[in-house]
Amino acid sequence: QRGAATSSPPQQPGISSGSMYVPLQQQQGDEPTAMLPTGNVMLPTGGIVANTQTQQYPQQPDSVMEYSPEAQSASTAQAPLLTDPGDLSGYKDAWDPHEATDTPVFWHVPKAGGSTVKDIMGTCHRMTMASEAGIADGHGEDTTIAVVKIGGDPEKGQDPSPFVNVDSTTAAGLERAKALGLAQSGLADAIVTTYVYEANGLFDPQHRGRLFSVFRHPVDRAISMFQYLQYANWEPTYRPEFAKMSLEEYSRSGMAENNWLTRTLVNKSDDAELTDSDVNLAMDIVRRKFIVGLLSEKEETMERFEKLFGWKYRVNPENQEICREKLLGTGANANTSNKKEKPRPGTPAYDLLAKENIYDLQLFNYVTTLFAEQAAFVAGIPDGFRLDGATCCKCEVPAC
Repeated sequence: QRGAATSSPPQQPGISSGSMYVPLQQQQGDEPTAMLPTGNVMLPTGGIVANTQTQQYPQQPDSVMEYSPEAQSASTAQAPLLTDPGDLSGYKDAWDPHEATDTPVFWHVPKAGGSTVKDIMGTCHRMTMASEAGIADGHGEDTTIAVVKIGGDPEKGQDPSPFVNVDSTTAAGLERAKALGLAQSGLADAIVTTYVYEANGLFDPQHRGRLFSVFRHPVDRAISMFQYLQYANWEPTYRPEFAKMSLEEYSRSGMAENNWLTRTLVNKSDDAELTDSDVNLAMDIVRRKFIVGLLSEKEETMERFEKLFGWKYRVNPENQEICREKLLGTGANANTSNKKEKPRPGTPAYDLLAKENIYDLQLFNYVTTLFAEQAAFVAGIPDGFRLDGATCCKCEVPAC
């Protein structure tokens, strides 16, 4: 039996039963505090001086990220973690200046738009990725770390994609990647994983990770997950009975995810009980360690990632922009053939899923506030950064 939440649910999904979050700039007093959006835990906020120096990015020599003084907000406040769910010291804090030895780490939340971000990074930006694809064609048996070319179709003019020959999406794959020195090699432009704590072991004090992710309303994500598992018979979590279930039956079955975001962030198993302290901790981890994006703000999210990490087009900007626009418009891994009307708040299916994800709703509510605050990290960097100074290696007259 899955561990239960031990606090009573909020009156409305996503609204905390405790005090609401108050941004630092709206608070008064010489020693301000930032209250997380649930429970009674008050975190002191020390002032961090924003770094305004231009930063250089790996494999992007003319890209910059500028930190502005406005970035001093609750999202950049320094406070001790409430408890210690595991080691995250391999990751820099969200507000730390970027260095050439840092590696972006994309925490792929299932059914939250992560496949779209992965495809924009790999297919459109043509980045060298560390994901599950790198061990195709027998490369999981390689004894040295290297970049390999996977896929492609010469007849259609499609080049193979570059991947590092590791699988960063499994715990065993991360152990192998660590042994091969993935982070130290500098070969990956980005690492994709769902294993935040296991991936921490890839890094050392000279080679740090930078966590970023895309978040989706937990009830919408739960509905999407159910609809996906109704037909995705290749997934380990697929069950044939899902195909004949209604959403309400699924929500009553005990098989729906229970606060997956919170559990993963605080490193607790599916059968462990969760408390208000867990969601407070999850919010503090996100505040400290993550650049956050929202599926509901796909364009702004992708713009922000590109600005923060210095991603510019290097192959064929015109085609790369078409690729990006297409993916942002239609998404990747979208189930367009199985679209169904979503239940509304107040219906049994919706309310049951909201109750099942009480803590994730509070966490998501906080993430939306954090998303607005983190806009300060890219203040002064114009939209379309990916096109500014872009180069074309595949044009008739190469310029790269």
